[in-house]
Amino acid sequence: MKHDSAALFERTAVHDVAVDIPLKQSEMVRIDATLAMIPKDVISVLDVGCGPGKLMARIDRPVVMGTDLGRVGLKRATKPVVRSSITRLPFADHSVDLVLCAEVLEHLPVELVAPACAELVRVAKRYVLITVPYRENLLESSSQCPVCRHVFHLHGHQQSMDVAKLAPHFPEVGKITVELVWKVRPWSPLLLKLRTFSFGLWKYSPHALCPACGNNRFENQETHLMYRLFSGINQLLRPVRSHPHWLLFRYETAEPTAPKP
Repeated sequence: MKHDSAALFERTAVHDVAVDIPLKQSEMVRIDATLAMIPKDVISVLDVGCGPGKLMARIDRPVVMGTDLGRVGLKRATKPVVRSSITRLPFADHSVDLVLCAEVLEHLPVELVAPACAELVRVAKRYVLITVPYRENLLESSSQCPVCRHVFHLHGHQQSMDVAKLAPHFPEVGKITVELVWKVRPWSPLLLKLRTFSFGLWKYSPHALCPACGNNRFENQETHLMYRLFSGINQLLRPVRSHPHWLLFRYETAEPTAPKP
């Protein structure tokens, strides 16, 4: 089975949802912060990895369009979309004022981040706006398949991101603006490893799908008394929500670039 997020979203109901369903508070905070980072001089926006268009639908600009590799999400979008890969966008050089890429790069293998960012820069006339989970401990949202014992991230994340991993992929002559939003309580690394590897208690998602064998039947271990006990201990050890959950990264070119004829 293909081990990527597009395959996950195609085979589950993650993106097969209406755009106007109520959002969780944390997601709304991220979306509001993202919208606030779109400069007022932006007229056209391309949302790369738009999924069903939950963010794209809230962008109030004259020209808004999206692209995604998964077919399931695109059929729910309410604005113009085209299916494509982030490493091969079907748009002309410098043809869009702002290229948005929200919650996508963490799903890519390390070797694809550079070509993906290069495509975002190529299409952008002035701005690239990226959001990713900030310094995510991948084990926190991982599970183990009860059939083949494969350990995998429930949302298909393949790497943990921060500014140091993003900045080198953008020309040095531009300007970078960073914002960190929505603080969460991090797990104690030692306690998290003890919960998962020693007691076999893993994070649960109703959309869990093992990328190794295709199994989609997982027990919700978060209801177990021991899982709750570990969570309580972690809350005592980490009483403050101190870790920013999302990184917002905006790159601005030194000078506006005209589209190629």
